[in-house]
Amino acid sequence: MIILFIITIVLTAAYALLITYYWWGWVRLKEYIPAKKHVTTKVTVIIPARNEEKNLRHLLDDLREQSLSPQLFEVIVVDDFSSDQTAQIVRQAGTQNVKLIRLQDHIDVSVPVKAHKKKAIELAVQQATGELIVTTDADCRHGSNWLFAMVAFYEEKQPAMIAGPVNYFYDAGFLGKFQTLDFLSLVGIAAASIKNGFYNLCNGANLAYTKEAFITVGGYDGVDSIASGDDMMLMHRIGKKYPGRIMFIKNKDAIVYTHTEKDLATFWQQRLRWTSKSTHYEDKRITLILVFVYLFNLMQLSNLITGLFDPFFLRVAMWQFMIKIVIDTVFIYSVAKFFRRENLLWLFLPIQIAHVVYVLLIAPFSIFGNYTWKGRTIAKN
Repeated sequence: MIILFIITIVLTAAYALLITYYWWGWVRLKEYIPAKKHVTTKVTVIIPARNEEKNLRHLLDDLREQSLSPQLFEVIVVDDFSSDQTAQIVRQAGTQNVKLIRLQDHIDVSVPVKAHKKKAIELAVQQATGELIVTTDADCRHGSNWLFAMVAFYEEKQPAMIAGPVNYFYDAGFLGKFQTLDFLSLVGIAAASIKNGFYNLCNGANLAYTKEAFITVGGYDGVDSIASGDDMMLMHRIGKKYPGRIMFIKNKDAIVYTHTEKDLATFWQQRLRWTSKSTHYEDKRITLILVFVYLFNLMQLSNLITGLFDPFFLRVAMWQFMIKIVIDTVFIYSVAKFFRRENLLWLFLPIQIAHVVYVLLIAPFSIFGNYTWKGRTIAKN
């Protein structure tokens, strides 16, 4: 029992230090305000899309409303074997700077392809005329100054890659609030880690990099058999080749918005997809952190169960959870304030309890199970 208690102290102290490390990175990251009013860099916006007829029109409308001059950007939509009107919507866009690529015209359908999104991005980059590549998802929405903020940041800072902020639209349900707070913590961790020089997270819904950097690191060569990870695996490669030249843009105009998953089953499949890439990271420090966080949450459950037989460990479990609540609240509040989601923090306690259960379940399922996404079943191995 003494050993269990010592392990608890060590894990809890290490967890507090880890979250403090993220908080320190986030607060040091100053909000970006463009110093210039005009930009000149040519941009290619790449949008992989599969069965997105309900969302694509809104996205194309947002792009038409961008404050960036239409002469400075092109849009390439890559249709990933859609069975709806996705391709037709692109053809009917009515603007010269919107281009359609059909994935089925470029790959042999008789040969199984696991990483369709990576292939779609590679094809689009090959045909891109822009110096700066910006990727987003077809179900996202963007403010009118989104592209201008990204390009101004690029011209002023000269990064090889820019990770952009992503937020969920407001969702009144408990599941939606759970997703929002959990996602905000991931965005905050990504931003803080990048500021601290540790490239462990980014999101392809709002990501930019130079075409030169993509080609120099070989794109997705060698990882094109892994279904997910088009964003993070590319970031790791660019980070190794261009140390110090990956940055996070902390700017409200640069925020991209998307929707929460509306039911538990879809949410579960989404998170299985996200976590399935964890065993493929080249930087094993990321895997070690994920294992550590899992063990920390497992220890909370272990102490709670042991406490049913020994009241001392019930108190230990309570103190451990209270320390987690305090340190997590300090971090998530600073992130939620930037995204104007502080109103969700009153639900932080029940969401934290649900989050422990979620972490303990998602890890083993993501390692050993399959997941379904966009109508495809993806085998883990």
